[in-house]
Order: sequence, then C-alpha cells, then structure tokens
Amino acid sequence: MLEALIKERVFAVLLGGAAFAMFVIALVSGFPRLKDGASIRIAAPLLPPQMTLQGEGREAEIILAAFKAAGVGKPVEFHIMPFTRHWQAFLSDQRLDGVTTVPQDIQIKGIRSETYIHYQNGIFYRLADFPRGLAGEALTRIAAKRIVAFAGSTSVLPQVREVSDKARLYIERADQLSHSVMLQTGFVDVVIADELIFNFYTRELLGDGFQTYARTLAFEPVFCPTAYQMVFRDYELRQAFNAGMAVIARNGELDRINRKYALAGAIARRGSLPGVCGR
Repeated sequence: MLEALIKERVFAVLLGGAAFAMFVIALVSGFPRLKDGASIRIAAPLLPPQMTLQGEGREAEIILAAFKAAGVGKPVEFHIMPFTRHWQAFLSDQRLDGVTTVPQDIQIKGIRSETYIHYQNGIFYRLADFPRGLAGEALTRIAAKRIVAFAGSTSVLPQVREVSDKARLYIERADQLSHSVMLQTGFVDVVIADELIFNFYTRELLGDGFQTYARTLAFEPVFCPTAYQMVFRDYELRQAFNAGMAVIARNGELDRINRKYALAGAIARRGSLPGVCGR
C-alpha cells in the first residue's frame, strides 16, 4: 500500500518539477514591472517551509517582522529561485536590494547583516542501514554510501568535502523534493539536508503515509547549526533590518515565529549536536 502511494506521489512530484522549471524560465526572463523604489526586492531561495514559492514561511516571517519592527514602510517583494542561484542573481541584477540566506563563509559583495536565522543541517538515513546510528563517526560511516545533498553543500558545510570524493555516489541537487524521492525509492542511502526542509518535502510526498515511513528513518544533527545573514546594497536598509531584528528578539516575536515552525511528528532525531557547537 505504501509503495503504491509513493509511486502516485512521485508522479505528482515529476509534474511539479516541470512546473517549477517553467517558473524558473519565466523568472530569468525578467522581474514584474514595478516603479523604482516601489518595494524592497529581495532574492531568496525556494526552501519550504523556510521560504515558499509564494514568499512565505519561517524565514520570510522573520524578515518581514524585522522590517515592520524597524518602521520600514515599503512592501517587501521576495523573488524566489533555486538555492545558490539567488546569490548569483543579487550580484548580477542591480534591481535587487538584498539577498537572504547567505552563510558566513560565502563572500558576496554588499553590506552584511547580523545573523537572523539558523538552519539545522544533518544526515537522514534508513534505520535498517545504520541500526546503531552513526555513533559519532558520521562522515566516516557514510563515506562509502550513495549520497544526495543540497546544492552548495560543500560550500556551506566544508566537512562534506571529506566524503564528496570518496562516496560511492555523491550528487547535489537544488530541488530538495527530489531528495525525498531518491531516498524512498532506494536511489540513495543518505540525504544531507536541513531538518525542517526534508521533513516538509517528505510529508508533501507521502501525505497520510508519512508517519509510517518516518518510523523507518532517522535524522542525526551531525553539523553545527548554520548561521545565515542577509546582504544589502544600501547601508541604511541594513541598519534598519538589524535594528528590527534586535526588537523582535527582545519582544518575543522571533521566538514565536520559530516555535510556530517547530517540528511535530517528524522523523526521529538520533544523537546530539557536535560538542564544538557554540565555541
């Protein structure tokens, strides 16, 4: 029954992928016509539930709340595209005022904000493949496996470089819905991804079958949380964003947003964060 459900959902995923491809083609053809200065244009990656195609989600809510708290009156317009491409778009298109989800080690010309969000990347795997877990030797244990990771993994998570050349198969894909398909169909053994994102896509893929399937998987947060900043062209806009973030951190709005997206009924965690985190 579950296998039939997976096949049905995979077909839906393929149709969705075609629609996404058409969206990207339309996107690179040009932005919607707006007067200069009519809104704040932000390049952002498609990473639900952090950032959806409609410019909603945990990350979007944090950004909008910060601007509102700072008294920024202009509407914010998110331009959504694949992860890593949003960095390139900001660099090449002067109409964009800012770019989200920039890790500390990625150098992008502009004015960088304070950290405003963390992603918890880690390793998803089938319990049958690692019945005792990864036992603190995660990268060593997965080195001979077939791995799919999010686009830009070796840049965002330098430790991944240790396995990218050794793995039986190592690929990076910006379309993270495909990660769920690959693990469920046995094409890969391991997925390196953000905890929220993989759970979201797997739930979307399986619907009512998610809880049954989730019990066959585990997630280990083997990487320290990834800190992300925004990069702006305008100094005053960066200052306003930082000031707004300070306000929502003090008044509890930031905690409220993060709690709203806390995982419930998700793929079970194993292990704990590396001891070096926070040092």
